Amino acid sequence: MATLVIEADDVMATTHYQPKREKSMPPGKRPKVAPHSNRFDRQKLLKEKMTDLEADLRAAGLGDLMGEIKPVRPIAKELIDRKTGAKIFHVEEPLSVYVRRTTLTGNKSQRAPFDHLNDPIYRRLMRDFVQGALMPEARVAAVKDGVKVLSVEEADINYSIIDGLQRSWCYATLLLLALHRDQLVADGSVTQEAWNYFRPVIESLGDRDTAVRNLLQRTIRYEIYYNIDLAGLLHYMVTFNTAQRRMSLPVQLEIMRGPLIDEIERATSIPVFRDSVDIEAQGKTQKNKEQFAASDLAVAAEAFITNNPQAPQKELAEEFLEKDTAYAGAVDVGDIADVITMLKRVATEIHPAMLKVYAADAGKKFYFSSGGTFMGGFAAACGHIRNKGDNTKLQKAIEKLVALLAIPEDDPFSLGEYQDAIKDIHSSRGKMMRRLVYDTFLRFFNGTTERLEWTDAVRSLSIK
Repeated sequence: MATLVIEADDVMATTHYQPKREKSMPPGKRPKVAPHSNRFDRQKLLKEKMTDLEADLRAAGLGDLMGEIKPVRPIAKELIDRKTGAKIFHVEEPLSVYVRRTTLTGNKSQRAPFDHLNDPIYRRLMRDFVQGALMPEARVAAVKDGVKVLSVEEADINYSIIDGLQRSWCYATLLLLALHRDQLVADGSVTQEAWNYFRPVIESLGDRDTAVRNLLQRTIRYEIYYNIDLAGLLHYMVTFNTAQRRMSLPVQLEIMRGPLIDEIERATSIPVFRDSVDIEAQGKTQKNKEQFAASDLAVAAEAFITNNPQAPQKELAEEFLEKDTAYAGAVDVGDIADVITMLKRVATEIHPAMLKVYAADAGKKFYFSSGGTFMGGFAAACGHIRNKGDNTKLQKAIEKLVALLAIPEDDPFSLGEYQDAIKDIHSSRGKMMRRLVYDTFLRFFNGTTERLEWTDAVRSLSIK
């Protein structure tokens, strides 16, 4: 049985499928669902089924795809690794061969598998593979106990996955889903939520036999390493599986909302800092305080459009990855225009005024350019005013805010009061702070308060 590893950078998300509503069952005794609910029990059951997968496929009448496994055939000239002496070449085989040539359980010193069916990254990977996406190549070593494999024509070769175990596990899991479907829920191998996620895309391939055949005939490309001893094998395994890093959330958002961020920067002249570009270009790991992070602008734009202050980076990145329009930045033109207008006033009026008013207090003057909680809550409040009225009403609300900054006071935004208020927020701190900022600005914009009444908002929201 085969299992492959996928890293976060391998994932390309496509169309999001909404699960179908379950049909109501007729009266009578309902089928029992096995009580296996924890992750370890589910993984154990899936692993057992993967071990029996070839036999199950034959029993299902799909044995014609389970032909003889022949020696591997290179599709290009092999290369020699000068460090280990390993010989390396590429292979292309149908999935029906790959999952039998390699193994899920007999690999040298591999990491334990993940809960792929409930991990958002691996779920998207599996969904995309069903939809026809090509997967990154795995790396597989041809080995024998105690001796090097000098030719892939030799008999009794074992194929140990060096890099790609989690991807292989995903392949085998998809075959089980296509073959057994909701029976996996009934026997406790898969959660109902996971099956609801995969059901539409699995059923899009057709009935059981058609779907399984479709998957088994998919072409898998991977690398074969041979003429390698145990030390060389372990060298590759450690190198390949520790040298990869998960893409940070700011970089994910910068990439997915790149066109929108570019348009905001062009139209507003906001000094934008991009983690994906400026860290290398400027040799800095952090932005200047006066700059606006590209990922914060993406969050603020989404908060404005949805009137939702609860748009932290992690959840937003997950949501974008589920949409096939996320990378193009497909947003209503009117929404973009209003987002740009709002952000331009922040960058050219509110932020500069705060730098002057709070010049002697570094802890207060960068609240907008610091992004995150404050900027997101403010943007959501602006979006609410725009949606309840129109952009003209929003501009009048912002005028009130600008006028507040013109009052000759030491703290016109009452940020000292804000800082005291958030000290007492302990439960769900990020969520509650975003709610506080949103509600305080909204009450001011609506005329409920004459200034930013942070303490009053805390009392009314009961968030201490």
